[in-house]
Amino acid sequence: MVNGIRSSGIQSGAYLLVNDGLIHDFGEAFTEMTGYTKSDVNQRGISVVLKELLGSGFDLSALEQAGSMNAFLLTKSNEAIEVTIFYYLLDSGQKIYTIRRKLNYLLDSDKSFVDKLMEEDDICIGLYSCPDFRLLKASKKFLTFIEEKYDQTEVMGLCMKEVVPNYSGSSVERQWQDMIATGSIQRWEEIKTTTPFGDHYWNCIFTPVFDDGVVRYILCMMDEVTDHVMKRMEVEEKNDQLAKMIEMKDEFLLLMSHELKTPLSVITSSIQALEIMCKNDLTDKVTKYINKIRQNAYQQLKLVNNILDNTRVNSGYFRLNKTNVDLVQLTRMITESISVFAERKRIRLTFSSLIDQAVMEMDIELYERILLNLLSNAVKYTPEGKTIDVRVFLVDLKGNENICIQVKDSGIGIPSDKKDLIFERFGRGERLLGKYTESTGIGLYLVKMLVALMEGEINLDSMVGVGSTFSLMFPITNIRTLAPQTYVMEKPSEQLINATTIEFSDIYYGA
Repeated sequence: MVNGIRSSGIQSGAYLLVNDGLIHDFGEAFTEMTGYTKSDVNQRGISVVLKELLGSGFDLSALEQAGSMNAFLLTKSNEAIEVTIFYYLLDSGQKIYTIRRKLNYLLDSDKSFVDKLMEEDDICIGLYSCPDFRLLKASKKFLTFIEEKYDQTEVMGLCMKEVVPNYSGSSVERQWQDMIATGSIQRWEEIKTTTPFGDHYWNCIFTPVFDDGVVRYILCMMDEVTDHVMKRMEVEEKNDQLAKMIEMKDEFLLLMSHELKTPLSVITSSIQALEIMCKNDLTDKVTKYINKIRQNAYQQLKLVNNILDNTRVNSGYFRLNKTNVDLVQLTRMITESISVFAERKRIRLTFSSLIDQAVMEMDIELYERILLNLLSNAVKYTPEGKTIDVRVFLVDLKGNENICIQVKDSGIGIPSDKKDLIFERFGRGERLLGKYTESTGIGLYLVKMLVALMEGEINLDSMVGVGSTFSLMFPITNIRTLAPQTYVMEKPSEQLINATTIEFSDIYYGA
């Protein structure tokens, strides 16, 4: 036995005897503790051996200066144990490093719940030491994850900086350092790993483990979510394909609608020219057929306009053309413009307003389309001799002042369980009411979209056999008085007359 070791009283312990930086001898307990034999360590540099045992972050000079140090040691069989290392300098100039095992309830195999988790094949879990982030324990599945993610094997005992490429200064380093600083749990979602057999995705939870108020470990638990992610990606891909198909459909509808609108305009213009040029030569029978042609042309034009606007809104092509307008006066003018159609069914049409004027920014053409659609439905579904009331007033909605335009009819009403369906695309009257009506089911669906486009809302209150009330509500930032730039409609414009004629085509010519 080497001189001085016996007198130190440590000859039976786990020690390493070093001369000129190389290991010359060690106690038998060293092999029992670490699993390493003489051939593994003899005549090797003490710094290299201790870094293999204690991790690349181990500082030999710091140990020799302090005299002792706590550390985590990884045995030859990859078992992590906590130890205390002592340093002694002998009179002969030789150095002795003794290693003493510490009791650790988290790491010791016969006491550790972590080891029980490691034994499960389907659990992906790893335990890292702090602050060097050295992998102390890991399940087979966790080691597989590391191999797939970083293309490295034999990672037990390695620190994060030895595994993660470009680790220094990276976001990974910052996140791990943050866990030590804050002690907070972190979650990383859908981390991707690649294998020759395909991609895998994982959700990770990093939980700091405290000892005496200090983060000593980070427990990493992984959950493979590959099936979930792949299914979601498949759905997203199908949604993208569907969106492209819908876009192509919308482009086709826009093209076809424009192509249909041109000959319809030619037909209506030809009828007008025929009536002017041959006014005195038209018999009653010819006039009847001309009116029938005009009716069908207007009905088709109404359908084409609805399809065009519906496609524009869905495609995001619709642009508002806002103008300052007195909404009270505009609503009165639109209501009066359809009085002739109400009179043909002997329906009493009334207008009332609780405010004198409300100057607001509004797209006049869109507002006309919206209100005319509601009025045409009211006239269509209200029996002869009944009433239709149009009212304008202010209302508080969710704490904000709104202007409300109500169209109340005395028609057949809508069942409560069908109220939402009436605003769906192709929600036709005969489907909802068991009655045939000449309707495409696009009108109210388009109205709802146009109202939303102008940041408004539309509500329905209805009772079967009593009637329906449609309420339009638009937010008011402030109601301004009439100004020179405010649009004032003193009489129905040509645009309003044409829009009314087209909207009421199935009513005006139906008598």
